[in-house]
Formats: sequence, C-alpha cells, structure tokens
Amino acid sequence: MNISNDNISFGIKIKVIKQSEFKNKTRNLNKKKHYVGWPWTADTLKKGKKIYTDKDTDCIVVCLKDGINYKLAHLGIYNQKKAKNNHQKGFSIDNTERRLFEGINLENENLHGYIMGGFQYNKKITEKIKKLFEKRNIPYTIFATRKDVHYYGKYSYYFNNKEDTLYITNNLTEAEALQWNKELPRPKEVSVVECNGKTKIIYNTYKKSDIGYDFKRKIGTTEGFLKDQFEEVTLSKYDYFA
Repeated sequence: MNISNDNISFGIKIKVIKQSEFKNKTRNLNKKKHYVGWPWTADTLKKGKKIYTDKDTDCIVVCLKDGINYKLAHLGIYNQKKAKNNHQKGFSIDNTERRLFEGINLENENLHGYIMGGFQYNKKITEKIKKLFEKRNIPYTIFATRKDVHYYGKYSYYFNNKEDTLYITNNLTEAEALQWNKELPRPKEVSVVECNGKTKIIYNTYKKSDIGYDFKRKIGTTEGFLKDQFEEVTLSKYDYFA
C-alpha cells in the first residue's frame, strides 16, 4: 500500500512488462532529460519525475527517491585498467557516493533507494553500495546478483512518479536466450501476461545436475520471477510487487 501525504505518494509498485510495452512507455521521453545512458558511470546519472535506463547486463543500477524525484545511476563495473583500455572511467565507490548523494536532503524521512542488477563476480561492489545506504539509515529495495546465467538477458528500468511504478523489462520477453551450451535445450522466451489484473510470468529455471543442467518451465509472479533470477530480493517498507 502506498504511503502518501498531501497527495504526494512515496510508495512504488514494481511491475514486469514486455519489452515492446516498455519501449512504448518511454518512446516520447526526451533522452537528454530522462535517460541514463552509455557510458555507464556515476557521472551520467539523471534526476527527475520520470527516469529510465536500459541494456543492463552485469552493471549495477542505483536509484534514490525523495518522494517527488528519482535520482538514477547506471554503474559500470570496469576496473581502472579495463576502463582506460575502453576509454571510460573505472568504477569508484567514492565518486559514486559523492555524485549519488550530492544535493540530496538526507533528513527527508521519505527518502529510500533501489539497488538492481550485478552478478556474483561483482557482488563486492553491490555490498559497498548497500553500505552507502545503511550508514545513512536509508531503507532500500534490492534485487541483485544474477544467478541464472542461461538467462543472460538485458534488463531495463523505468521509474514513473505519476504512476508510482517501477517498470522492469528484459529483452528475453520478446527474444530467445543466448545458447550457452549446445547440449542444453534452447531456452524459450520469457512470457509476460496479465491474468485477472495480476502479472504472470512464464520462464525457465536451471539447476546443475550430474549430466549437465536440468531446466524447468515455471509460471510465477513478479516476486517469484525476480527471486529465481537474483540471489537477493528484498523490498523496503515503501514498495510492493504488482
């Protein structure tokens, strides 16, 4: 249930949608104003009532909401050497902290955050980001550390303050997963359907077996899907799954 005061809503609904629907919702937004894009660094963050980013594979997406605006960063996880070779800035927790909390009223009792994405090999970065919130006593929702490598889809996120919703999509909602091992059956797309006002998601999960991997087709909720995709899924008091 949303927490509101003077017609300002502080809660947020988390909803998975098809990639085509996501594109339709963001197509008329001004990229210079509403889009956090490449290269993924703390210096490319944006602030606004409507804000989005896309193509997240192993990056970590971080957002703050103060009740009116979102402040969104899409953090690449290159080390300094690899970043230099790619003509980018490497990840710096100090720079992330400075840019993320710059101009933020930390006394705002409705301030809360979001941490999304990442893989096991960059979990240390996720833990560092969590500490940035925790030392300031800022509650946060997290779904982080991808665990199903056979669904290496690219995630996109769109925060809409007017609709009090975080829209999430994955390019696999309308495309097949990558074939990582020829001995595995080719995974089917992720299907997102609406059933009696509830979001249902049809997807595959994988489990290591003695002869390779066993896969299972599942029909689940937004919460179930995210918990199968990420190691850590926890909501703050402000948020709920559609």
